[in-house]
Amino acid sequence: MTAPDPSLNPILIGHDDALKQVAEASKSGRMHHAWLISGIEGIGKATLGWHIAHHLLSNGENPLGNIDAKHPAAKLVLAEAHPDMLVVKRMPNDKGDLRDVIVVDDALKIASFLHKTATHNGWRVVIIDEAHALNRHGQNAILKILEEPPPRALIIMTATSPGGLLPTIRSRCRQLALAPLGDAAMRTILARFAPEIEGEELTRLIALSGGSVGFALKIVRAEALPLYEELLELLEAMPELDVPRLHKLADRMSRKADAESFGVVTTLLADLLRRDAHARATGNGRAEVALPANLALDRVLQLWDRTRATFVLAETANLDRKLAFIKAMSDIRRAVA
Repeated sequence: MTAPDPSLNPILIGHDDALKQVAEASKSGRMHHAWLISGIEGIGKATLGWHIAHHLLSNGENPLGNIDAKHPAAKLVLAEAHPDMLVVKRMPNDKGDLRDVIVVDDALKIASFLHKTATHNGWRVVIIDEAHALNRHGQNAILKILEEPPPRALIIMTATSPGGLLPTIRSRCRQLALAPLGDAAMRTILARFAPEIEGEELTRLIALSGGSVGFALKIVRAEALPLYEELLELLEAMPELDVPRLHKLADRMSRKADAESFGVVTTLLADLLRRDAHARATGNGRAEVALPANLALDRVLQLWDRTRATFVLAETANLDRKLAFIKAMSDIRRAVA
């Protein structure tokens, strides 16, 4: 249960203002040489980047937001075979595992690519997906290009964490900060990619997704909603804790076959604590399960931070997922007791 790869997604929904800005820049003939597209995961940053590439490499014939895959230039772009396009992203290491960073050798390919002459005197387009993953040497290589950009060359960067990029890189880019998708856009997209989700279940899914269709589809694919509802029931009973039920839920989440379920449910738990802290700080809204009203804000924030750290350590250090989940729930019980 996944959305199509951004390079293959012909339709972009929910970012009309961003599309309008790009269209106006293209039409004016004053297209900025670098664009930084930022926002949370799963909202269409990379899809927008590919749409910009399609638009420019077709000399404006392929419309932004609704790409015609049959266009001659589109066929080359979709096959990643267009001579005037380069994609830079995290690549597998020698063991076949995806690297955490984009290495400098991959970043250096951009300069040599941009020194080539474009076919038909057109644009040359570079997409750097997850640009925040560029290591320092890679970022310095990009900065040199941005300081003296070649003519009719466009660099498109996507970043979930733009703060991980050098300030000098950010300042040389035209920035498009994409907002989380609204409910109407989420319903339209999920109707295409998860049509079996309807009614109250769909409403619940949208509320938990945070405006990220990518995360919503993860929830569906992992069949995580029933697990999360059971988690809420355990939280509602606190400070009492049904230990046998907790262990049973932890077993279901930590099975190797359900690795994605663990990641999704623990993300939802951490987000619930974040929203509870936000509600206390602002007096605006409540999470599904509010911790006791007399619990100090700083204690809730500490609990949120500790819970996130527990789950991050479980993933990065390959620790026992079941024990990590039980520890997090035990920490919550002690905090509310």
